[in-house]
Amino acid sequence: MQLSIRGRMILAMNVLVAAVGAAVGYAGIEVAGRQIERKLVHESARNAAALIGRKSWPLDSDHLMSQVAEILGAETASTPPEGGGILSSSLPADRRTELAGQLAGTAAPDPPRAVRLGGKAYRVGTAVVQRASEDPARRQRRLYLLVPEHRVLAAQRQVAGRIALCTLAAVVVATVVGSWLSTSIARPVRHLADRMDHLARGNAGQGSPAEEAPSPSGPAELVRLTRSFDELLARLAAARRELDRSARLATLGKLAGSVAHELRNPLSGIKMNARVLADEPARAGAADKSIELIIREIDRMDLYLEELLSLASAPSAPAAAGRQDEPEPPPAEPARLDELAEAVATLLAGRCEHAGVSVERRYDPGTPPALTDPGRVRQVILNLLLNALDAMPHGGRVVLATRGAEGGRVRLEVADTGQGVRVPAGADVFEPFVTTKPQGTGLGLYVCRQAIEALGGRVGYTSSNAGSAFWFELPAAS
Repeated sequence: MQLSIRGRMILAMNVLVAAVGAAVGYAGIEVAGRQIERKLVHESARNAAALIGRKSWPLDSDHLMSQVAEILGAETASTPPEGGGILSSSLPADRRTELAGQLAGTAAPDPPRAVRLGGKAYRVGTAVVQRASEDPARRQRRLYLLVPEHRVLAAQRQVAGRIALCTLAAVVVATVVGSWLSTSIARPVRHLADRMDHLARGNAGQGSPAEEAPSPSGPAELVRLTRSFDELLARLAAARRELDRSARLATLGKLAGSVAHELRNPLSGIKMNARVLADEPARAGAADKSIELIIREIDRMDLYLEELLSLASAPSAPAAAGRQDEPEPPPAEPARLDELAEAVATLLAGRCEHAGVSVERRYDPGTPPALTDPGRVRQVILNLLLNALDAMPHGGRVVLATRGAEGGRVRLEVADTGQGVRVPAGADVFEPFVTTKPQGTGLGLYVCRQAIEALGGRVGYTSSNAGSAFWFELPAAS
C-alpha cells in the first residue's frame, strides 16, 4: 500500500521524535539515576561526616551510629581512616560481621558500591570525618553510609516515569504538529494532483480549473507552483475552446460556401425572369407591385447568401494570427450611410409594418460619405435591423441615425426599444455562436464585425432594459 505524502510525513515525524525521545529519555534516566544515587548515598555520607566532624561527636559509639542511622534513614558504620575492623555501627552483630568481611578485601578509599547484608541490598557511600581531638588516633574516622537499594530504585523509577511521560507528551505534540505541517504541505500537492487528473481526463476544455478551485494555501513555493499550473491549465482550456470554435467555423464555412454556391445560380435566374415579368406591365403602364416585392425579397436572400459567403471566406482566429501576410482589403468607394440605411429600410418596410414597428430616421445632413463597400455595409445594416425587429416581437420603434464621429469617422446607429441584450457574464455578443435568440445561430453579429473591421472600421453596442443600440463606424471619404 502506498502512503500519501501526508501519511509519510506523519510517520517520519513520529519515528524521528520517538527515536530521539527514546535516546534522550534513556540518557536522561541514566544521568538522573546516577544523580539520585550520588545525592542519596554519597552526598548524604559527606554531609553526615561534615556534621559529625563539626559537632565532634564520638564515632566509636554504637548508640550514636544508631541515632545517625535513624535521622538519615540508612545504616551507618565507622572504621579507622585506613580501613580495618568496624569500630561502631547501627547494624546488628551478625550483619556487622558480614559487613566487616565484605570490607576486608577492599581498600578504604575505594569501598564497594553495593553490599548485601542478611539478604538485603544496600548502596554504600563513604566519607572521612575530621574531629577536633587531642588524641591523633581518635581525630579521624571513616564513615560508611548504607542506603537501602529499594529507596534508590524507587527514586530512580519516579524520575524515569516523569521522563517517560515527558517523552510521550513530546511524541503526541510532534504528531499534532506533524499532522498540521503535512496537511499544509500536502494540500497544494493534492491540488496539483487533482488538476493533473482533470487534465488527463481531457476536461480542461470544459471549464477553467483555476476558476473552480479555491485559493491554494501552504508553503510559498508550492502555492506559486500551484498557481502557475492553474494558469497553464486555464490557458490550455482557452486554447482548446478556441480550437473547437475554429473547427466549428471551418466546418460551417465549408457548408455555407456550398449552400451559397448552390442557391445563387437559381436565385439569379429567378431574379432575371422576375425583371422580365416586371418590365412587360411597366411598358404597358401598369406596374405590378407583387413582382417588385418578389425582386426585393430575392435581393434580401442574396444579401443572406453574401453573408454566408463572407463567413466561408473569413479566416479563423488562430489561422489569421499565424499568417504573416494580411489579406487584401475589399475595394472601397465613397457611399452615404443614410442612403444605404434607407435602402435596407425600404426593403424591410413590409415586415416592419406587419410587426408593428415604426422606423424613425435621424440622419444628420452634414455627415460626410464613408469610404466603404456598399454591398457589405447594406448586409451589415440589414442584419442589425433584423435583430432589432426580433428584439421587439410585440412592436416598438427603430431609430436609424447617422452622424460624424471622432477621428475622421462616420457612425451609423440602429436603436430599438426592446428588452436589451442579455448574454452570460463575460460573453462577447460579437463572438461566433453567442446568441440570445432561441433559434439563433450566433453568427450574424460575428459576420458584421468581420465585415466592418475588414473595411477599417469598428463596431459596438449599448444596452439597457429600455432597449439596445448597435453602431458601427467607418472612415470618412476625403
